Amino acid sequence: MARRLVCSLVPVVTTLIIACSGSSSDGTGSPADPNGSSGSSGSSGSSGSSGSSGSSGSSGTSGSSGTSGSSGTSGSSGSSGGDGGSKGAITIFTIVMENHDYAEIVGSPDAPYINSLIASYGLATNYMDSGVHPSLPNYLTMISGAPQFGGGSDPLPQAAPFPVTQQNLGTQLEAAKIPWKSYQESMGTACKLSNGTPYAPKHDPFLYFTDMQATALCAAKNVDYGSFAADLAAGTYRYMWITPNLTSDGHDPQTAPLTGAKNSDAWAAIEIPKILASTAYKNGGVLFLTWDEAEGRAGHSKDQIPMIVISPNIKSPGFTSGKPYSHKSYLATVEDLLGLPRLATVMSEPTMTEFLK
Repeated sequence: MARRLVCSLVPVVTTLIIACSGSSSDGTGSPADPNGSSGSSGSSGSSGSSGSSGSSGSSGTSGSSGTSGSSGTSGSSGSSGGDGGSKGAITIFTIVMENHDYAEIVGSPDAPYINSLIASYGLATNYMDSGVHPSLPNYLTMISGAPQFGGGSDPLPQAAPFPVTQQNLGTQLEAAKIPWKSYQESMGTACKLSNGTPYAPKHDPFLYFTDMQATALCAAKNVDYGSFAADLAAGTYRYMWITPNLTSDGHDPQTAPLTGAKNSDAWAAIEIPKILASTAYKNGGVLFLTWDEAEGRAGHSKDQIPMIVISPNIKSPGFTSGKPYSHKSYLATVEDLLGLPRLATVMSEPTMTEFLK
């Protein structure tokens, strides 16, 4: 006689597992045949919402008195590391420009290409730097959640108190085995710790942490921007940090910020389309374009800067959000998108994932 199945829907995190009574055909939670047939191995757990893959279900125990095979456990949520999950395979690009107030970029005729990106993608209208100046504390906050020192100057990576022993985004990426690199325009020699205008090591935050600087990772991960095109085409890396040189990022000439804005816009108009044309970007990639710090010129805010979120998965063209975000939010968002555990410094920071579908 045919056996009747009675099924129920059981919510598990963001997925549903269907539990049925009757004969067992797999180990996903169905009871084994009451005659004692063995439950087969459990299916893989559902992926975590931000990237970690679910652990495999344990195999079903042999059926005595109808004992069922145990179900595969569901994937953990995005707080844990790993490559799995619906968002785990995306590539994140980050470009950091220099020393311009929000009002000097947004709506400015001196930055037409950047404003075309704002119109087509997303803009955080209430995004702040770290509140500590000058440049270096802001870069360090973006990858560690803290400025690491009091500011006042921008020391070299080997000058006290650096390098510091502190967990950072590089630490996390290495632990999760997520391929990544930091690209520095005009760096020349990899892992260059000294100034060489128009290159400045203060704009490569990974150089300032002991586990990044004092190991073979330094030269392997901190490289000249000249290698970016080939790496982009290969699609190997899932996190790619890019710092233009002192002219391209708008830093120089320091006495002419409008000229600086034009320089950074011209660089962006040449380089960003290369990213947008790449397979890595088209497959759900995200590009964060922001500035290190504001200057507070002409009565503008001393900390408000643009944060432009660019993605084929943008919620809607021209999407804006006035939520209070900052460089800490950037780090928290990257961690969430890549399925990394959050550092303690950004545990309660809001995520900018509202910009994405």
